[in-house]
Amino acid sequence: MHLEVLSTAAAIGTFVVIAATAIAAVVQLRHLQAQNQLTGLLTVLARVEDPQFNEWVDGAREMLRARLPDETYRRAVIDGSYERKNNPWLNLANSYDWVGSLVKHKLIPEEALLDVYAGRVDQAWSIVESIVPLVRARSGMAVWENFEYLVVRAREWSAAHKDGAYPKGVPRLRSNVRWPELSEIGYRNTSSNDSA
Repeated sequence: MHLEVLSTAAAIGTFVVIAATAIAAVVQLRHLQAQNQLTGLLTVLARVEDPQFNEWVDGAREMLRARLPDETYRRAVIDGSYERKNNPWLNLANSYDWVGSLVKHKLIPEEALLDVYAGRVDQAWSIVESIVPLVRARSGMAVWENFEYLVVRAREWSAAHKDGAYPKGVPRLRSNVRWPELSEIGYRNTSSNDSA
């Protein structure tokens, strides 16, 4: 009988050790996932803040404004014979498509990205929006679908956070700067989120 008690105690002890190991593994996996998401987010933020990325934004705006009125250029986009090398609108759309894929698959945290970049995502889409149907006419609706998804999510985020996402109950800084242009456009240095 003494051996049976000892054997049972050993089995219970083994179970406890295995259960504790499993719990520790789950906790470690959650920390690893959070670390991977943070690394991914920092990579995206660094890329979006890169000066070359800003050159793509300006270059895409300028190139599309100048070339889209030209029927020959539009046909070149449709038939795929347009210049791809150093093409700012193509680089811009492809980059945001990559970011959209990361967000869609939850490889980077959507809330943290959109808190900072919802407006820029929407702005970038408005720059390339007129060329999207031309590219999709040849290659199908899947072209830049992740960018489109990101824009939809950014617009939803912006609609839900009209005055930003400043924490409730934290006082806002007030500016004493008074420019006439601000009065002309009705700028107010307050938010509906202000605590007082």
